Amino acid sequence: MKKKILILLLVFSSVINAQTDKIKISGRVVDNAGQLIPGVTITSEENSTVTDFDGNYVINVKNSKSIIKYSFIGFATKTITVGNNKTINVTLVESANVLDDVVVIGYGTQKRSSVTGSVAKLKSDKFEDAPVSRLDNAIQGKIAGVRVQSISSEAGADTQINIRGISSVRAGSGPLLVVDGQPMPDGFSALNSADVESVEVLKDAASAAIYGSRGANGVILVTTKSGKDGKTKYYFRSTAGVKQAYDTYDIMSSTDYVNRLYAEQALRNADPLWTTAYGASLPSIDKWRAQYSIEKDLLGGQGTDYQKEALRKAYYQDMQFNVSGGSNKNKFFISVGYQNDQGLMLKSEFEKLNFRAKFDLQLTEKLKLNINLNPSNTKTERPAINFIDFTRFPSFIPVYHTQATADFINGQQPSRGIVVGNYAEASDFANLVYTGVDPNAVPYTTAANAVPFTTSNTNPMRALLEQDDNNNQFRFQGSAGLEYKIAKGLDFRTTENIYYRNSQRVQSGASNAARIGNPNYATYTNANYFDFLTENTLNYKKSIGNHEFGALAGFSLQSTRTKSLVTAGTTFPSDDNKNLNYATVILQPVQSDVSIGLVSFLTRVNYAYKDKYLLMGSYRTDGSSKFGDGNKWGGFPAVSAGWVISKEKFLADVSVINRMAFRASYGATGNNSIGDFMYQYYLNPSNYVSGTGNGTVTIGLANTNNINNNPNITWERTFQSNFGFDLSIFKSRLNLNVDLYQSNTEKLLLEQSSMLISGSSSVIANVGSLKNKGFEVELSTVNLKSKNFSWTSDFNIAHVKNQITNLGDKTMIISPTIDGRNGLNNYAIVGQPLISFYGFKTNGIWNSIEEITASGLTTTLTNGLKEGGLKIVDLNGDGVLDNNDRTILGNPYPDFTWGFTNKFTFKNLDLSFTLQGVVGGKLINGDVNYNEPKERNLNYMANRWVSPSNPGDGKTPYTTNGYNWVFTDNAVEDASYTSLREISLGYNLGKNALKQVRLTNLRFSLSGQNLLFWNNKNYRGINIEARTSQTSALIDGYQRGGFPMQRTVLFGVEVGL
Repeated sequence: MKKKILILLLVFSSVINAQTDKIKISGRVVDNAGQLIPGVTITSEENSTVTDFDGNYVINVKNSKSIIKYSFIGFATKTITVGNNKTINVTLVESANVLDDVVVIGYGTQKRSSVTGSVAKLKSDKFEDAPVSRLDNAIQGKIAGVRVQSISSEAGADTQINIRGISSVRAGSGPLLVVDGQPMPDGFSALNSADVESVEVLKDAASAAIYGSRGANGVILVTTKSGKDGKTKYYFRSTAGVKQAYDTYDIMSSTDYVNRLYAEQALRNADPLWTTAYGASLPSIDKWRAQYSIEKDLLGGQGTDYQKEALRKAYYQDMQFNVSGGSNKNKFFISVGYQNDQGLMLKSEFEKLNFRAKFDLQLTEKLKLNINLNPSNTKTERPAINFIDFTRFPSFIPVYHTQATADFINGQQPSRGIVVGNYAEASDFANLVYTGVDPNAVPYTTAANAVPFTTSNTNPMRALLEQDDNNNQFRFQGSAGLEYKIAKGLDFRTTENIYYRNSQRVQSGASNAARIGNPNYATYTNANYFDFLTENTLNYKKSIGNHEFGALAGFSLQSTRTKSLVTAGTTFPSDDNKNLNYATVILQPVQSDVSIGLVSFLTRVNYAYKDKYLLMGSYRTDGSSKFGDGNKWGGFPAVSAGWVISKEKFLADVSVINRMAFRASYGATGNNSIGDFMYQYYLNPSNYVSGTGNGTVTIGLANTNNINNNPNITWERTFQSNFGFDLSIFKSRLNLNVDLYQSNTEKLLLEQSSMLISGSSSVIANVGSLKNKGFEVELSTVNLKSKNFSWTSDFNIAHVKNQITNLGDKTMIISPTIDGRNGLNNYAIVGQPLISFYGFKTNGIWNSIEEITASGLTTTLTNGLKEGGLKIVDLNGDGVLDNNDRTILGNPYPDFTWGFTNKFTFKNLDLSFTLQGVVGGKLINGDVNYNEPKERNLNYMANRWVSPSNPGDGKTPYTTNGYNWVFTDNAVEDASYTSLREISLGYNLGKNALKQVRLTNLRFSLSGQNLLFWNNKNYRGINIEARTSQTSALIDGYQRGGFPMQRTVLFGVEVGL
């Protein structure tokens, strides 16, 4: 089969390259040092070819007036008229001028030197060797102002991306992703990074306004690879490697912890300040003796390390193949990719199969056809429980019952019928008698009702292995575009885009999987997403002397339909057959079918005089079915200007300056990422009771919504100004870009108070506003460059500060409980950042009862005044510790984000690495809400208070003594870090050796990710980037039981033919 496909591709490429030219031109291409250059693309009007290993070429042209173009990456393109020559030898000059780059902007391209907005570009050579499975991970730390955060190390997990801060509360804060001109609702999950040619980011409103209602959070444009002129090229790459946990928690075994408790008891007994007022020197002694006995006597002193049980050495594999080529009229690119990415935790895996076919065909002299087809399939398996469950479960409980534990339990309670090999549960060891010798060598016998450990959860390995969460998704992205040249400089283009996704998710569990007594279950979710987009544009370009004009006018129509059906059942007769037909209980299905539409008109004009004075203006108007009558349409204008001051006469003689320019822009963008039908009132199914006695229940309709919708809601709009400075000096060996910006978002959709007679106490309305301001700096340098050695650097740093300026009829908004649990609240307060952590400040711990008495304080807080507990600050000085003493403790937003990439080449060797980091910002460590980490996890309790004379470090409370840590600044930690994000070492086989093996490229690489990570000292977790995923922008910065950070090492081989 593979042989047939290869033959078909060869025939296809030979047909494309078939020509009927008349004059044969030959020659050789070298660089300015006289070195031969293989692989140079050479094109004439109808033909194309590439130079061979010795830099030689042959091409046929029509006549002596024909023009031949010579192009190669890293060199200035050269054009030559044939004339009477039959032999043309060419010398190409290396080009370090990044200003010659063409950048992709909305609905077109532009020379970088002509860009007046804030647009960043990242070519594939900047991320193609990154040891990651997703493109969003590969660009992390490489573009100023684009914050990419790996909030989970689960296989295939989405990242969190923000461009220039947060511009909305309810309408989504992620950027718009556009792939080959088509918006992609799935983000980066289905994108094959090996197919990507470049990534452009439209950061300011003047650049993003052409996308109107979807551009408020910035726009990421991804351009995939296309075929190039020349003979057919074949490329294969295989990458494989391993991933391991960078760090895990240092958790004491039950034996070690009991030994510690007895040592602490000895300290208390020896402390003259310890009195009976403090209680027993070792409370709950039977509990600890039972744990000690089980692990020491029944398990032979070898407890269970549940972190090791849950984690594994994970494997990663990636294989890519593509074939491309064509003539200057017809080109093709076909690729196939397969990826298998295991997560560190069992039952975490991501598998993707991707196919892409692109054809660029010149049908006639005036008509072009572009076809882009991209089907893909992904399979995702996710663990059903959080990693924190494995850090909380004690080591004295084995995963499975051994002969010793079964005999011990059955010997006292035969009715329990414990079977060797069954999962061991905490309740199995309850209400038994334990005998043994304690750490002080004193024999003991516990009471008959000793309970070593109490939990409502099952053994975490049972909960993990006996539950499944699998999602299979098929996607198809396809487009076909026609471009017709109406007249010189005037082109019409129409493109039809289709995006389809089918998702089939099955979540199931065996009996007793999550809780003892729970029935088995299965939930089936089938979802379909269909999006059709038609875009039609007219482009006009005209040059008159020193004046250049450009204009764009377009019409766009988008229709999106989502359908889903969720069916579920419980209590199946067998755990092995969860067909709904056999479920004893079938839950009511939940069905959804929603269609929305977007109609758009857009225009853009640009003007340049001598490439020195630059102007651009654009306007887009969108009509969306997400809003009611009278509010459907929104307008989004933008204007920008540039002054290339280096072209002025007074700088003409300053040879050190290649380019110096100032940019300024102002524009408006919108945000339509809101819920469907929020402008409509609607009723929900509800039960009505009528009749006498207990009555009769009748199903009807009622307003049971927590928040009332509002027919008057309209667009959120963000207005942004941007000022930029560009400098290129020393023959473009140093390039600097600086941007200053401020954005103001108006008409935020927020909840406002409503009369209860309406059926709810809140209503959604356009009432709020917020602003973001900051700066970005990008610096690229060629530090050293010689014949055999080069060193280049790319550095970026960004700062953004956001602030709530209006909340309508409120001065603050309190977020819902985080992660479904009560804890430290997130507050949105006028005049403060969008999120402020709000709670109690502390000042060490209460060391003794006498110290508490001497303070004269009273409290309304539970255990607010307790020896060995946190010392809450009486912030208002009224002598009472209560909720009035809460204050702002920080926010999740960093002061600076930065990245620093260096690349070294020496002959055929290359080495590159990226340092990336965050300065400032806080996070809430939700682990401290649980007792178990405060008992046995040394990250949290190593230097805890023991007694008045043994205060530890004076900051760490004694387990559960005192007020709950999570409501205080004890849970708030510095989120700053520095990482060796990625490093890659490569070797390219030399030209002579390649010639011997008849290859165009052979490369070997060794790469690593997260090999070094430096956290702030007060961070006690194991993955500082981890965050609990939330749907509201008002909840951020919270982590609980984050998956360990993964350290990856990969080996790769690339072959070109």
